[in-house]
Parts: sequence; structure tokens; C-alpha cells
Amino acid sequence: MVFMMGMPKKTLRILCILLAFMLMACCANSVVYVKQGEQIQSAINAASPGETIEIDSGVYQESLVVDRSIILKGISSADSLPRVESESGSAITIKADGVILEGLWAKSASGWTGDAGILVLSDDNIIRNSMASGCGNAGILIQEASNNTVAGNVVQGNGNDGLLLKNSSLNRLKNNKVNDNRYGCKLTGSENNRIIGNVFLNNKYEAINLQESHANLIEDNYASGNDGALLADNCRDNVVRGNDFTGNLKGIYLSYLSSSSDVQSKGKGVVISYNSMPSTDSVSSNNSIYQNNLTNQKNARDDSLNNWDNGKIGNNYSDFNDPAEGCKGNKICDSELSIPGGSSVDRYPAAAPVHVSGRSTGPGGAAMQLYGKSYLPGKSVLLNYTAPVGQEVWVELTASGTNNPLDDISLGQNNSGDVSFIASEDVGSYQLIMHDKNGTQLISLPFNVTVPSISATPEKAYTCEKITVTFRGAYGSKGDWIGMYPVGSSDVASRQTLGSNEEGSVVFTTSEAGSYLFKMYFGVDSAPMATSNAVEIKTTDGKKVVAEPSHVSPGGTVTVTFWGAPLSGTGVIGMYGMTRPDKFDSGKKPIGARSCGSMVWTLPSTPGQYDFRMFQDDVNRPLLAQSNVVTVS
Repeated sequence: MVFMMGMPKKTLRILCILLAFMLMACCANSVVYVKQGEQIQSAINAASPGETIEIDSGVYQESLVVDRSIILKGISSADSLPRVESESGSAITIKADGVILEGLWAKSASGWTGDAGILVLSDDNIIRNSMASGCGNAGILIQEASNNTVAGNVVQGNGNDGLLLKNSSLNRLKNNKVNDNRYGCKLTGSENNRIIGNVFLNNKYEAINLQESHANLIEDNYASGNDGALLADNCRDNVVRGNDFTGNLKGIYLSYLSSSSDVQSKGKGVVISYNSMPSTDSVSSNNSIYQNNLTNQKNARDDSLNNWDNGKIGNNYSDFNDPAEGCKGNKICDSELSIPGGSSVDRYPAAAPVHVSGRSTGPGGAAMQLYGKSYLPGKSVLLNYTAPVGQEVWVELTASGTNNPLDDISLGQNNSGDVSFIASEDVGSYQLIMHDKNGTQLISLPFNVTVPSISATPEKAYTCEKITVTFRGAYGSKGDWIGMYPVGSSDVASRQTLGSNEEGSVVFTTSEAGSYLFKMYFGVDSAPMATSNAVEIKTTDGKKVVAEPSHVSPGGTVTVTFWGAPLSGTGVIGMYGMTRPDKFDSGKKPIGARSCGSMVWTLPSTPGQYDFRMFQDDVNRPLLAQSNVVTVS
């Protein structure tokens, strides 16, 4: 002590810092074990920075506060992860920087907007291979924090948000499975975050929702079964690319909200909204949306002027992917695509999905590929893999939400090939996880075990009316299809491909009366995987014309369906401005020798109201039926 007192103050400070680091290093590798019936918080309070606390499987009724840089690691010895439950407040609150949380299940009953299963209020933390479910508010909430990594977690069944970022930046959300929440992932006032490689399934509203959040990267995510794939309001400078958005009600919708200085786009971004009308003074927002695969009921809308390609390639659209549109094979379509809602154009729409569904890639060339999304109970699941360079890895099969492997196979290192698993006999969600010798997850792939089923509604209909066939448990490959068969016949009347979707619906129509069944096939299989109920089709009695939708953008399209046309083949349908006399049409099309059917019309670019009229012939034009009004605005 006398020796130190004689030193200069600067030298003394340096020695004190070195001594502190030495003391921390002494404790860095120590491990504390918490068994069921013991208190995790007591172990945290007694821990030194750098220590590891390992927690046995069980339920812990606590509201943890982590206020020092430690490792919390769950050790599963049962069918599920160690579970931390709280009746009020967040289940786990991270206040210190540099915390690692791994292998825990967090559940908070609180519905207050500031609570979550896991609440992060600090920087440089890692949350991985954990679960946040059944929470009253959010699963994982990051608030006013930066440089956190949230990877490989299951976030499901939460009252509001699965993943929620508030006023946070430079965080990474990677390879998480987020399903059955109110919102999948929401960002408010957050910038420069990376949302990459996540799976969003069956969330009530949007898979990804951005509010006043700028310069974020949204890449390689998969979203299906949500109300919307991506929605953002009052945002700029975001990049959205390489995502696979399929089977949602809405895909990507962009609109210009304001030209004020605080929301003007300064680069590549998205300003997205769902129910906006076209702006009367649309301006360029310089947003770039490209290399996304959009297979939804409504794929895209843009009220302003944005870039829907990067100068070489645009997006793949399920409603613009036919050979008639110049889309053949793995190429750019011959024709550009006008985006509904305004003047934006995708100059290079892709003829095939640019994102490979069922494929996951990682560092060092690690890759896994499943060729289906849904498998039959007890049947083989074939996985194609590539091990990362210089690492010995394994792949394990687990049920989603658990940490107990059902199977674990060594892949070695620097190898590639195929390996087969046997699907569980239990219907549910599962995942394949590639991990290293330390158990660290590298990449994962989700899949489902499902019993295929299809149903058709209504059970009674008239010719040329829509029959909706709902399916579930399709293999998920591009070769899956459903055929419409007359009862008692093996000859298919018509067929619809399922667009690589595991579940969803397709629409059939027929002009022939009779009784029909619908059968679902996986690729070239000779036997159907599921058969629907019978549907009785009667010949339409009467004459009518229906145009859908009844509200379109300038230059948009409508489908005109007609019934009771003359079988002589003399009938025509004309398009008219409202109140215009029958002889002053804006275009006409012959019907042909069919009593009912449908045709697609392109509406004028001039706003107004229009209708469609069916005539006996094109000479005297005896009027047979007149459609509803279609508004162009």
C-alpha cells in the first residue's frame, strides 16, 4: 500500500483497472447451478460479471431482473425448456450490457404495454434458442437499446406483439419463428435494425409492421397465413428484398403519406399502408422493393412513384406469372408490370420466385433444403445439406417450442448430401436445427406434420359461379395441384396448381352442370392425398352480368362474369361510361357459343364510373343484362 501511495495518480488508475479485470477473469468461467425449487434471482444477485448460471428444467414463479453481465442458460431435462413465469411485470428484464440468455422459456401474464416475456433495456445482449409465449403483451421487447441479437427463438401466442422494438437501433433479429401473435414483429421509432431470415406464420395482423422507423433492412424472411406480410407508416430509407411472402391476404402496399421535411425519403425506403386511396399529387419517394416473392390475395399497391426493381430484376407476382405475359421459365417477363394504385412500374418482373422456399443458409457455406413444407405422420423427411467449411456439425429434429431432440444425426464437416428423418406420428410444428459441437445453432428450417384435407363451398351452385376449394396439408412443392372431377369419372375437368403453398384456397368454375368432386395430388402421385365433399352444379336460370372488383385504379382490370348468353354465338359484351347510350361503347368483346363465362377487361385511365352490357347480337343490340357500376379513381 505504501508503494502504491507513492505512485503517480495516472499510473495508479491504470493498475486499479488491470486489477479489476484480473478479478473479473478469475470468476469468468465459474458456473452456478439452479435446481427446481430454488430461486434464480438469488443466484443472479450473488453472481459476478462473466459467471454462468445454468437452470434445470421446471417452472420458476419469478420476475427476474438481470443487472450484471452474466450468462443465463437453461438446461432441459424434460419435454420443454425451463420456464420463468410472472403474474405481473416482465418475466425476465435485462438491464445490464453484455448478457447472454439461452434456452429459457419466458411467460408474463401482464398485459401492460411496457411488459414482456423478455424485456431488454440495455445494449450488446444475446437472446438465442429461447421461447417467449403466452404473454399478455409482447413476447420479446427491446426498448431504447442497441446492438442486441435475437436469434433462433420461438415467439408465439402472445397477446399483442411477438417481437417489439421501441426507439431502438442496430439490433439483429435473425432466424426466429414468430407465429400466432397479434402482430409478428413491430418496430416503432426504430432505425438501422436488421430483420433477416425469420419465419412469420398465422399472426392476426401483419407479419412485419413499421411505424416511423427508418433505414431498416428486411431480407430473406418468410411470411404466410398473416393478414398482411409487410405494413409501414411514415417510414423512409428501408430496404425490402429477397423475402418470400405467400398465402397472406396482403403482400406489400406502398403509399405516399406526406411531403413534409421530416418524412421525405432520402434514399431507398418503404412507406406502406393498407387502405389508402391514390394520392392526387403523387410524388417520387425513391423506395426500392426488389427480389421479393409475392403470392397473396392482393400482392402490391403503390400510390406514389417508387422503384419496384433494382435495374436488373424486380419481384415475382403470383398474378403476373403466365406464359401469355411473356413469363417463361427462370427468366424476366417480356412485359413490364404496372403496380396498382398509381404510376409505379416493375420493369423487370421475375418469371419465377427469386427466393427459394424451404432453404436456409448460414456462415461458412452452411445450407439446408427441404423440398416440402408439410409431411405425413410417420413418413420420411428428406433433407439436403451442406456442412460449413472447417466445422463439424450435427442436425437435430425437435418439436417447435421444445429443446428435447427427437433425433440427432452427425453430418461431419466439409460434407454435402442427403439425410433422412422420420416425421413424428403427432400432427404439429417441427424444425430441423444444424448446430456445432458446442450446441450452438447455425441455421434452422421449420416444417409441419399434417393430415391432408380439402373442402369445397358452396355445396350447391350454378354454372360459372365460383366454387372455393380450401386445402390444408399440401406438400408445399410447385407441382402440387387440385383437380375438379365429375362424380364417377377419372377424367379431370379442370385443375389448379397450389403455388407451393401448404394451405390456402383456390377457385374453380364450370359451365357444365353436374355433380363434382375435388382431389388433391402431390406432384405426379397417382393416388389423391385428399378428396373433398361433392358439389352440385345446376344450369343458371336467367341473365346477368357481374363485374369484380367494383372499385379499381385508373388502368386497372376487372373480371366480368356473365350468365344467360345466346348459344348461337352472336352475343357481345360492351363497356360503357355511365348513362352512355348503347351505341356509344368504349370497347366490346364477342362472347362465343357459351351460355356463361368470364372475361378480363382493362378499365380506362380516366377516372369515372363504368358498366358492362350484354347484348343478343352486335347489329341491333337487344340488351340482355347490365352489370353493377365500377368506379375508377
